Amino acid sequence: MMERRDLCAPIRYNRSVSLTMHTRRLSTLILGIWTGLAVAMMFVAIQNFHGVDRLLEAPSSAAKSPIDSLGHDGARALLRYQISELNRFYFDWYETAEIALAVFLTFNLLFATNGNKAMLLLCGSVLTLLLFQHFWLTPEITYLGRLIDFVPKDTPSAARSRFWSFHTAYSVLEIVKIALLAAIAVKMLVRGDRRRNIIRPSDLVEESYFEVR
Repeated sequence: MMERRDLCAPIRYNRSVSLTMHTRRLSTLILGIWTGLAVAMMFVAIQNFHGVDRLLEAPSSAAKSPIDSLGHDGARALLRYQISELNRFYFDWYETAEIALAVFLTFNLLFATNGNKAMLLLCGSVLTLLLFQHFWLTPEITYLGRLIDFVPKDTPSAARSRFWSFHTAYSVLEIVKIALLAAIAVKMLVRGDRRRNIIRPSDLVEESYFEVR
């Protein structure tokens, strides 16, 4: 019986290693998707507004008539309003997706790092920032943005000043969030290098032998 327990021990060990490797790969995939999504959203948000000015500078012949009837400033305000509404819709769903990714990543890292407190703390911090953005900052930015959508740019507005304060806070938190995600990725790489030094090649041979049997 003692000999049987000794033979089975490598199997339990390697199955644990295999689970850790799979969850680590899945965590890396989540971080990659999240980073790509964040970059895409920043590009879309910026380029959408630049697109309005590009369109007004060189409108098509079909668009020229309605633009002229509204006037340059009126057409610009209307188009920017449409873009603002699209961005609000995009960011609402983007933040919802981020919260889902954060929960999934936290749960996955619980197994990938064997409950490493530092990693879970980083994930918890990211999730806290997301909840703060989604349930407090974004609703305020949306409300204030709609108040100033058609207010002329040169007109003094307390709502505009407040809007940009919230917008700046949101941007700062985005940078902090990306830095936290980068820290998670770096810690995963460091832990991966250490784990590879611990795994014994003989264990992998033993595992394949027993699984075939």
